[in-house]
Amino acid sequence: MPKSYEELINKICIQQSNEDATNHIIKKLEAEKKVFLAFANAHAFNLANTNSMFLGSLLGADILYRDGIGVKIFSKLLKRGSGENLNGTDFIPFLLENISQGKKIAIFGTKYEVINAATPTVESFGGEVVVTEDGFQEAYRYMELSSEHQADIYILAMGMPKQEAVAALLRKNIEQGLVICGGAIIDFLGGKVKRAPPIFIKLNVEWLYRLCNEPQRMFSRYVIGNFVFLFNALMTSVRYK
Repeated sequence: MPKSYEELINKICIQQSNEDATNHIIKKLEAEKKVFLAFANAHAFNLANTNSMFLGSLLGADILYRDGIGVKIFSKLLKRGSGENLNGTDFIPFLLENISQGKKIAIFGTKYEVINAATPTVESFGGEVVVTEDGFQEAYRYMELSSEHQADIYILAMGMPKQEAVAALLRKNIEQGLVICGGAIIDFLGGKVKRAPPIFIKLNVEWLYRLCNEPQRMFSRYVIGNFVFLFNALMTSVRYK
């Protein structure tokens, strides 16, 4: 049975609402000055099961939130609470709206044109984007920029597993600040990727909408990947009985 599934499900910090999750981050920042925030969805569980460095990055996060219905199903199989679905696409804008007022923001990840398109939306939450870099640089480049600009909030949009590895290094490099593993958040805010219609979001099947729109790219992740995740989740739950 995949031991990584047990480790990650035990690491997840369950919160009952966006407000509770935001307050938890604020308190953590006040206490520790710097926080590495990550999210675990079915794809993360699968990737962590085959990539020990990625697993180590997730387990090293200060806060790991649940993302997606797959992890909710896993939690129910283990007969434990799952809390609010804190997927980054919805939660990160909520978080920024509540904590970024007057703060300096760094955006590292995706392509420059997408970052530029997303910047006005990010700044509309109250902060100022002071430094950007695309997501195709070596880790040391982001460390250099963090030292030069010393932002309060770092949004990483490089995708798994790179952003988690960079986040772990950034947390060590900065004196204070919130490092957010944002996945596709900048692609969404910059208009590169469109959100699913509300009915897909309400039913927790936004992944199905993305699969229909990008079948070749998403088939392995959402069809094969979801099957692998559910099988491993079921096998892991059997061990608990």
